[in-house]
Amino acid sequence: MNSKLDYLVDSIFNKFKNYKNKEIFLEKENLKNFILLLFKEN
Repeated sequence: MNSKLDYLVDSIFNKFKNYKNKEIFLEKENLKNFILLLFKEN
């Protein structure tokens, strides 16, 4: 599952970083922690 999670985090991170309309300040580790938190709640 860890490789799937890493892939998901990388994909979302890259989409946000490539979003040109607004500048988004995002750290990959924070995004990963947020996604883990979402999975834990379910």
